[in-house]
Amino acid sequence: MYSPETKAKHEKLYAGLKKKFASVKKGDEYRSHSGKVHSISWSATGNRIASCSSDKTVSVFDFDGTKLSRSPTCLRGHTDSVDQVAWCCKSADLLVSASADKTIRLWDCRSLSAKTNPLTITTKGENINLCWNPTNANQVLVGNKEDLVSVIDVRTLKSVVDQQFRFEINEMCFNNAGNLIFLTTGNGTILVQSFPEMKLQSTIKAHSSGAICVKMSPDGKYFATGGADAVVCLFDYASFTCVSAVSRLDWVIRVIGFNHDSTMLASGSEDTFIDVSYVPTCAGIGQVPLDNPPANALCWHPRANVLAYGADEKERDREYGAIKLVNVDIA
Repeated sequence: MYSPETKAKHEKLYAGLKKKFASVKKGDEYRSHSGKVHSISWSATGNRIASCSSDKTVSVFDFDGTKLSRSPTCLRGHTDSVDQVAWCCKSADLLVSASADKTIRLWDCRSLSAKTNPLTITTKGENINLCWNPTNANQVLVGNKEDLVSVIDVRTLKSVVDQQFRFEINEMCFNNAGNLIFLTTGNGTILVQSFPEMKLQSTIKAHSSGAICVKMSPDGKYFATGGADAVVCLFDYASFTCVSAVSRLDWVIRVIGFNHDSTMLASGSEDTFIDVSYVPTCAGIGQVPLDNPPANALCWHPRANVLAYGADEKERDREYGAIKLVNVDIA
């Protein structure tokens, strides 16, 4: 239970955020791909945003604080669908992409151009997810379609640890200290493992069917999971107990994300809107409408209440990829 003072503080903050969302509409569109967007990531400083796509490319936009650059730099090199992209937590210039072509590629964006030459690391399968260690810029965690999770050392360009699972692994993330990883499974549980030892520390029952996505809050107090049961669960990090849940969506939760100050949690599915909740109560703040669901990707700016997302965009029955941007503070 909250003290009266804390309760009043939460109520005031919630009311302020809800008022801002009353005027939120669909985001401004920035075309980036000829295929659907699979993943979106902001750089550590928030001055760039990257997306990747089924069209085998990575796109990078500059961000001036209000809008994206007129056209992106298109990074080519992958030979199959690119399923995830992520900026290094410690460097605003280092970008990594994971592809079904059985490689991950490291892009040095200090002098960004269409001819930027990536370092290529060959992996053991078709890659579907990845994340950086938030405390070590030399370590990337990669998962593939065969449920193999590997720790890649970007200095040696080799895998240093491989762990094969006999069940479905969907997404993973680090805690903020970089010594634990959280993995979502097809049976609805969240595995918590030590890092880099990769030893099981806890198994959390989160969903009645497959657990799809997982994210850690920037303040380290919470982590959230989304499941095939159309529920988003908010967990207290200190106790691994579920403290709130979102059940306003009707379809499989595909993507979730906390904003920079851990007050808002966005959730996307095949519904016609992205749901935004207040942390820690999961009360509804507002919705971002989608013209062409599902929401395939979303990511909050690291320093401002700017939400970027991607959905199944179409024009004259032709598919294309775009980043859409909603600035909550000036909506």
